[in-house]
Amino acid sequence: MVKHRLDDVTAAVASAPRRAIIERLAQGEASMSVLAEHLAVTLPAVDRHLRVLLEAGLVTKGKTGRTTAVRLVPGSLEELAVWAMSTRLMWGNALDRLERHLTTSASKEES
Repeated sequence: MVKHRLDDVTAAVASAPRRAIIERLAQGEASMSVLAEHLAVTLPAVDRHLRVLLEAGLVTKGKTGRTTAVRLVPGSLEELAVWAMSTRLMWGNALDRLERHLTTSASKEES
């Protein structure tokens, strides 16, 4: 994964309202009005959040008449999930090694 893409995605999901939009869109496409109602915010506020999600490649927008439908891009969070899992494994292994070291050190001090 290109570093700046990961940065864009993590910045986009760092906001609670944007995570709420993603969670709602995981259930299916929604209009901007539905998203505004779901978040209890104005349409301009939804538009600002969607702009960040669009730039990160997480959602797409399409207009039919006066209605703007927003969709989650399938698989767009996969790279973030892979990175998070590898980071979790790395820290898990490091913490396991630390625990073994502390246990061994404590045993030696008791002897």
